[in-house]
Amino acid sequence: MELSMMTFMLEFPVLFFDPGTQEEKARKIESFIRLTSETGYRNIDLIWQTIRLVGREEIKRMLEENGLKLSCVICMDVAGDIDGADGLVDACEYLNCRKIMLVPGAPIENKRALFALMVKNYSKIVDLASQKGIVCVCEDDPDIKVPCGTRTEVEAILNAVPGLRLVYDSANMLPSGDEVVPYYEYFADRTAHIHLKDMAVTETKPEQYANPGADNRFYLNAPHGTGIVDFDALFEALRKHGYNDTLAIEFVPMQNMDLKEDMKRVYDMFASRL
Repeated sequence: MELSMMTFMLEFPVLFFDPGTQEEKARKIESFIRLTSETGYRNIDLIWQTIRLVGREEIKRMLEENGLKLSCVICMDVAGDIDGADGLVDACEYLNCRKIMLVPGAPIENKRALFALMVKNYSKIVDLASQKGIVCVCEDDPDIKVPCGTRTEVEAILNAVPGLRLVYDSANMLPSGDEVVPYYEYFADRTAHIHLKDMAVTETKPEQYANPGADNRFYLNAPHGTGIVDFDALFEALRKHGYNDTLAIEFVPMQNMDLKEDMKRVYDMFASRL
């Protein structure tokens, strides 16, 4: 097993809320890539929109200069828009990345209609990627309005799209009422990537974004080690089932802590479990 840094929570604000220029945003992205290398990681997961913003040539330079391998490219809003699917697959091949994560995007009221869109668009990308030897994965979504949250829903999308595999997220099943370890064990033989994420739960709606749960509580991403996920039990299950692929740390910054120190803290937390 190898660790990868998933910088989604750092990239997302830069991509969609930062008022800076393209050049300024690219410099911030590069700083995240550099910190990833400096804190011990040798793999990184990046958002497809980041690669489009910075340019695949510049991303390749940044990765090579920092001794990093691109473990997985996260493609958002696939159910809503698959324009540029050819470019996504070509960029992954160019960057020697063998995994694409497909994220459906914002839910629509009709779950059945969203499921049909996901099957249609996921199938197209899976077919394109498979021709290049690239594996596509989808995750157990934390939004209970999206039809890939429960174990039954995830199994349905995997069955409907031949070749699609699972990226198991260690917390995303909690809002739907599923349990961390049994969920993994059910899908162990269909899992090609893993997100290590911690999650907190609260009875009242917090100020920051949180996913409403089926139990009427609220679930929010938490810095690793501060939430409710039992990572010791999960790693025992990973070893039991012989998982030997990438573990992407879905990093959530700790408030009032130096970013580099925090990234190193989380690296050490999981490296000791390998």
